[in-house]
Amino acid sequence: MTVVDLVGPARGDAAGLAALAGRLHRAAALVAAPEQDAVRAAATAVDDAAQRLRDLPAPVPAGAVTEVEVALARALAGPLAVLVPGRNH
Repeated sequence: MTVVDLVGPARGDAAGLAALAGRLHRAAALVAAPEQDAVRAAATAVDDAAQRLRDLPAPVPAGAVTEVEVALARALAGPLAVLVPGRNH
């Protein structure tokens, strides 16, 4: 799954990522630690990816969105390991 799959095709759709980050920030209030910290970390990672997409020049250089996707995947690895124990393979 790619960022584009998650949120749409327009430059990786920074608006879609920002909306997802907002949902994650709200969800953090609904869970207890350590899950709360993991959800907050995921929200921050998604926020950062959205900002990186917004910062891309137009036209977007080849591979730029993929670089953002890779950085997002790496940033989400830790939080997802907490949220989905035993399923990080």
